[in-house]
Amino acid sequence: MQILETSPLFAVLSPTERALLQQGGVVQTYGKHAVLYKPDQVADKVFFMLKGVVKVAVHAEKKDIIKYIVRPGGMFGESCLTGDNIRRDFAYAMDDHLEVLELQVDAVQKIMRGNFAFAQSLLFFLGERLRHTENQLENVVLKDSRSRIIEFLHQMGHEQGRQVGFETLVKHNMTHQDIADLTGTSRQMVTAVLNQLKRSNVLYFNRKKILFRDLNALPIAV
Repeated sequence: MQILETSPLFAVLSPTERALLQQGGVVQTYGKHAVLYKPDQVADKVFFMLKGVVKVAVHAEKKDIIKYIVRPGGMFGESCLTGDNIRRDFAYAMDDHLEVLELQVDAVQKIMRGNFAFAQSLLFFLGERLRHTENQLENVVLKDSRSRIIEFLHQMGHEQGRQVGFETLVKHNMTHQDIADLTGTSRQMVTAVLNQLKRSNVLYFNRKKILFRDLNALPIAV
């Protein structure tokens, strides 16, 4: 449970509060495509990512609509903290050897009631999640498909990229359909935009990585 001492979210906890979380907390390991939870299940746990990537989505019209992607250091399944007793979405692993810290919601809520700094940290996190959702909705309404894909790639480069000389390397496990689901576009459109950027030598991509030749050229590349 070293994460309870090193994570900024849990840094404000006292030793007694950390011990309370540890009593019901457990680190679980999942394989790729494993379902961590699904709709209509009881929502009694909050999940904290340790290793790997998780996709949180809902089913709609025979397809998945991705709400957000969770990476190490992120939290998900938090709706139970705000009154949801039953899951309305589902979460599944995008990586092999996924590691997740599962915390009992009752313990988290008890600490929130007695530790204002911890409650404030969680409220800030929930606010960020809400702002992310609002931005996604605004993009769907106000921007065309091509612009949404370009913006997503730009964000991916800045948040996940590693500098390699003058280029930016992003290792990922997302399919073109995943990107389409996140941007409210089609797989064909994602493929077309990526191929055009590749022909323009703005980036190179394959199934596991994207190499941006010049990340700052993306907004004007298309």
